[in-house]
Amino acid sequence: KTLDRILDALFCSIGSDTLWNMDPLTGAHYQINSQSALTWHQARKSCHQQNAELLSITELHEQTYLAGLTERLSAALWFGLNSLNFNSGWQWSGGSPFRYLNWVPGSPSPEPGKICAALNPGKGAKWENQECNQKLGYICKRGNTDVPITCPTQWMSYAGHCYLIYRDLKIWKDALTFCRKENGDLASIHNVEEYSFIVSQLGYQPKDELWIGLNDNKVQMYFEWSDGSPVTYTKWLRGEPTHANNRQEDCVVMKGKDGYWADHACEKKLGYICKTKPLGDGPKEEEIVEEGCQRGWKRHGFYCYLIGSTFASFPEANQTCGRNQANLASVEDRYEQAYLTSLIGLRPEKYFWIGLSDIQEKGTFKWTSGESVLFTHWNSEMPGRKPGCVAMRTGIAGGLWDVIKCEEKAKFLCKQWAEGVTPPPVPTTTPVPTCPGGWDSSNRISFCFKVRKNLEQKKTWFESRDFCRAIGGDLATVNGKEEQYAIWRSIANSGFYHQNFWIGLFYLNPDDGFSWSDGFPVRYENWAFGEPNNYQGVELCVELTGDSSMLWNDRHCDYLHAWICQIKKGATVKPEPTESPITSDGWIINKDKQYYFSTDSVPMEKGREFCTKNFGDLAVIDDETERKFLWRYILKNGKEDAYFIGLQLSVDQRASWMDGTPVNFLAWAPHEPNFANNDENCVVIYKNLGFWNDINCGYPNPYVCERHNSSINVTVPPTTLQSKAGCRENWLLYKNKCYRIFGSKEDERKSWHAARKACMDLGGNLATILNGEVQAFLIFHLKGSVTDTWIGLNDINHELRFLWTDGSGVYYTNWANGFPSGQADLYSYDSQVNPKLPPSATSLPPQFGNSNYSLIHLPMKWEDARKFCRGDLSDLASILDPYSHSYLWLQILKYGERIWIGLNSNMTEGHYEWIDNWKMKYTKWAEGEPKQKIACVYLDLDGAWKTGFCNESYFFVCKRSNVKAPTDPPQLPGTCPETAERRSWIPFRGHCYYFESSLTRNWAQASLECLRLGAALVSVEDSAEVDFLAHNIEPLERKSSTFWTGMYRNVDGQWLWLDNTAVDFVNWNVGEPSSQQNEHCVEMYANSGLWNNIYCSSYKGYICKRSKSKKRNNHSSTNDSFENNLYFNSETVPGTSDTKDLVTNIEQNEHAAL
Repeated sequence: KTLDRILDALFCSIGSDTLWNMDPLTGAHYQINSQSALTWHQARKSCHQQNAELLSITELHEQTYLAGLTERLSAALWFGLNSLNFNSGWQWSGGSPFRYLNWVPGSPSPEPGKICAALNPGKGAKWENQECNQKLGYICKRGNTDVPITCPTQWMSYAGHCYLIYRDLKIWKDALTFCRKENGDLASIHNVEEYSFIVSQLGYQPKDELWIGLNDNKVQMYFEWSDGSPVTYTKWLRGEPTHANNRQEDCVVMKGKDGYWADHACEKKLGYICKTKPLGDGPKEEEIVEEGCQRGWKRHGFYCYLIGSTFASFPEANQTCGRNQANLASVEDRYEQAYLTSLIGLRPEKYFWIGLSDIQEKGTFKWTSGESVLFTHWNSEMPGRKPGCVAMRTGIAGGLWDVIKCEEKAKFLCKQWAEGVTPPPVPTTTPVPTCPGGWDSSNRISFCFKVRKNLEQKKTWFESRDFCRAIGGDLATVNGKEEQYAIWRSIANSGFYHQNFWIGLFYLNPDDGFSWSDGFPVRYENWAFGEPNNYQGVELCVELTGDSSMLWNDRHCDYLHAWICQIKKGATVKPEPTESPITSDGWIINKDKQYYFSTDSVPMEKGREFCTKNFGDLAVIDDETERKFLWRYILKNGKEDAYFIGLQLSVDQRASWMDGTPVNFLAWAPHEPNFANNDENCVVIYKNLGFWNDINCGYPNPYVCERHNSSINVTVPPTTLQSKAGCRENWLLYKNKCYRIFGSKEDERKSWHAARKACMDLGGNLATILNGEVQAFLIFHLKGSVTDTWIGLNDINHELRFLWTDGSGVYYTNWANGFPSGQADLYSYDSQVNPKLPPSATSLPPQFGNSNYSLIHLPMKWEDARKFCRGDLSDLASILDPYSHSYLWLQILKYGERIWIGLNSNMTEGHYEWIDNWKMKYTKWAEGEPKQKIACVYLDLDGAWKTGFCNESYFFVCKRSNVKAPTDPPQLPGTCPETAERRSWIPFRGHCYYFESSLTRNWAQASLECLRLGAALVSVEDSAEVDFLAHNIEPLERKSSTFWTGMYRNVDGQWLWLDNTAVDFVNWNVGEPSSQQNEHCVEMYANSGLWNNIYCSSYKGYICKRSKSKKRNNHSSTNDSFENNLYFNSETVPGTSDTKDLVTNIEQNEHAAL
């Protein structure tokens, strides 16, 4: 404490100009105090004691000069930029204009309390916001700040300038052009008096949004007046200018009830304020007697005002006003204050008395007129603890209020009602609303109070204020003894004696005095003896003692206290906010750690991947305090019942933290861990009581990440290096995993549990299939298998979700029709282990099944590729089943090249058929394929078939088969059902068709109607069938303009036929199919036969299709119907969504009937 005072004295005593640097261009002087360590407020006081101010930077040249002056320094230095006024934006202490910005990227950061700024030479002399109590060096500045006023009188005049508001809407550039045509310019504003004049006397309205001349069109983030005058004053709205939003906002508008400024897009159309150019001297104006006022008085609103011409004490001034049937002026609101500022702010006298004092009752300020105190405008460090009378300042502090001795001599302001004005009637009393439950008040005050008693989570002043605002109120404002007593009752009722509580009083704006956080005027004080003393210049917030005296004391804003909230009577209390501060990337700060609570549910590995990418890991819980913190946060904010933490269990059920932290604390829930099914290797924390449970790592849950505060300085997230290794004999290597398939022998076939145990005994587990590539690899090696094969997917724990037994997430499934069904059997099994031996290549033979394949590594066009194959007595490959598809896909994955296959609709009459004459019974079209006007087809690296232009050059695969393709069967004989119930079936080739146009249905209903008739919604095989269908539905267009077909898009985005006919022909309308979400079903236009995808919920006509019957039946027979698993009605176990076909192929019934 003594050392601090000595240092303060040293700083105050320096007066020599030898420590000042002068800018030769501007004449401004700067003092760099890099060896000092003061808070922002102490630094400012040091500058004041040298007739200077903390540095303000208003010019690009000044920034460049300061950068050179500090280039050898590395530590940050305080300057005058601050956001201490909660009602405005960033501003310079001393009133210099905030017209130039040079923030460090990411600044100003939004953390509470970081409301002072520093220049950092170590970051290119850019600016960053800091907590005001940090101790840094600082820079002082002094120089001539007088602003010449040279404009003459015209329009509505003030201080030699002329102004006019226009409310017709123009963009900024057009508004500027108009003002210049009027011999003026868009308004420039040079001081608080000129700003106050515009707000109070020019006719400005709270709803106005008006262009002024300030802009940064020439140099980004450097604001200038359009008339070229110097920028000496700014009045930014809080959060403005919004340079961080990366929006082109280069022009400035005056807006809102206070007329604060914001940057906007210059193309926005708004009103504007013009200000005239200077003119020559005109004749002297005659004194004007304003309506309703005596000679010499000024009219504003309903009142007349007189500027006293003599110097008088406060009592003498009050008597002088009284002799004129007036009172010393009272100030009702900010608009009246602005008018009075414009009236006296530029006058040479220092003070003008107004009618406020606390001489009747110390600490309670009252107007001499008896009006209620509804507004205050205190100067710095005011009202203080000494009683006195209030005077309004002029000059640089123009309009601000000081408490001075009532005996001092000053000029004064009188105020009276204008003649002819009727005072407003006393408002009628209405029933006073009540307080919410648990809040205290009294009949004569309009607010309710509540003591916040959370001892475990006391808060700083800023945190307390933010909490109260979040629930719909603010920190308590004490306007008199009534509020003081109500708060005391709240403390007494809570039994929370002898504690200190934050209230809403603060002193953060260096240019203002004490203020209430809710904006109410400071008209009552109850300071303890010797307070406020602003000890060491850092006590800027106010606490209240919890005893009967309830005295006030100023205190460091970062102290942790209980707090008192207020809310207006009748208001609804909002839900309480989260308790902990949050980083810019959404992590909750608690002590030296940060936590992230996810909202999405994923397998453990995905959650941990997110944590590590953000320089953390899944949470490690070291003690009961940390467990309770996490539990309380989840209990209050969590949406799910359990969250992954970083604990894991080995096969032998030993616990360890994933990041290697020793396990010295455990908090298992009752009867846990139970290691169900021997695959619960991960751990979650429960929401209800915060205890832990083991769970399969693949079960999707939200998760909790943890990182230390220091870890966010790491520039690159940790990576895991994977060493290359190989597989043991008889094992197959693929994608860094080793696989072995069992079951070719009878003694290798086991139950699922026995198969898993056998795999684990070999150091692995039952196989996990994470994607289609692994699926294709296993399919290829399972060709010829005589039995089904177990994999690791199961729902043995009856969790209504299939999971992989090794804890991997379920990202891919390949369910067969009608599955999962919940039935069990004995199968062979597929084991998987991590490779350990030196790597060995996985090779695929050129012969597969009855065919030989040759992958040609030479890009060719489709026709050239076919010629090449045919020259080798082969052809471009046909893909007849999932085995050959998997074989070829694995081949191209090795080379990373797509390949032409044997499909080209130009060579098969517009539809897709294998050019080697094999019937298309298997397809693997990509989403949105095939495209009608693109003929040739290639196999892509994602395993899907896609159409491509035939003149493109790709690798290709030739196929030579020992088996010839069968010829098409003869046209099927048979008959269609007889006409019944006005239902007619029309034959075409081997099928019968029913067209329904009268009773429209949605797609699902239509498919059910067809099913009831032993049919399916129509599939279309070729253009001849399209012509037949179009011919029959065209006459029905008046009844139904479109008809449902059996084509639909499955969850993988593939277009399929409901009867499982291969999609080898399409007839899309131009621009179809569209990518519009939820348009999964296909309609046919009655007037053209073209197709369009549309919402399945639409109501349309429909077409049913069924095979001809050998015998004529008088009624529909279910014997001829196809097996349709879309409506499978068996008992199933819910599982991952089926991505396969929905119904059995109608063609199979036709062949079965042969």
